Amino acid sequence: MRAFYLKFSLGLILLNSPAYSQTIISGKVIDAASKESVPFASVGIKGSRYGTACDENGNFELKIGQFNNVDSLKIASIGYSSRSMSMAQAKNFNKEQILLKAAAVQLSEVKVKPGKIIRKKLGNSRYNNNIKCQFSGSEGNYKGAEAAIKAKNKKGRFVWIEDFSCYINQNMFNDSISLRLNFYKEDALELPGQNMLKKAIVFKTKVKNGVVFLNLKPYNITAEGDFFISLECLENKMDKDMLSFSGSIAGPAYFKLASFDDWLKSPLMGLDFNVTVSYQK
Repeated sequence: MRAFYLKFSLGLILLNSPAYSQTIISGKVIDAASKESVPFASVGIKGSRYGTACDENGNFELKIGQFNNVDSLKIASIGYSSRSMSMAQAKNFNKEQILLKAAAVQLSEVKVKPGKIIRKKLGNSRYNNNIKCQFSGSEGNYKGAEAAIKAKNKKGRFVWIEDFSCYINQNMFNDSISLRLNFYKEDALELPGQNMLKKAIVFKTKVKNGVVFLNLKPYNITAEGDFFISLECLENKMDKDMLSFSGSIAGPAYFKLASFDDWLKSPLMGLDFNVTVSYQK
């Protein structure tokens, strides 16, 4: 832990006093065993709008406004055990190397019985090109922002998720854009909770106006009961006019402004995200 050079009594006062000047921390997230970079790991202060995602080489830079020394900086990536540290330790990070250890993977047994296989679309599959839905960022930062809808899977129904589709109705990027697809279990507050994935789904697209399709069969994703379908922005440069998705007047939609921010519910608007699932009747 970083040493403190203030008297203990004064340190107690500063410990809970917010810092108002902007702080920039930077680093690189690395696999503890292989020493290779961990691409697109999430970095941010838990419960705040200060968050980002690493680039494809594991590098990150995070600009932070108001914080307390007791605030917790979290680093997480699918397939790894997350790390947390106080801002008292992290606030002076300058190209700091942060090691993540691979998490133990628990394989669940799925018994397939002979029977009829049903395929069904969940989510919103009618694309409305007249409605534009965008990511919501904070203080000009969109990297790590997410937007989601409920799949509306029946309670207790076990499904395999086979593919994902959405409709981009505006894309002002000259090159391909990077996005991450996430699936979340529903928590006790009926908001996105635990990430269901064992492997990150990061993809690039150059679609300017049309359907984006992803084959998910190689990921072997299963769900029981309702779950959330989410897209996460991984671009450094973004605003509401650069990228939009078709939407629906049939809400709700869910969004968060940064990697570890709290999820918010927007009842008046939906997103045209959908998945094909299969299940046994």
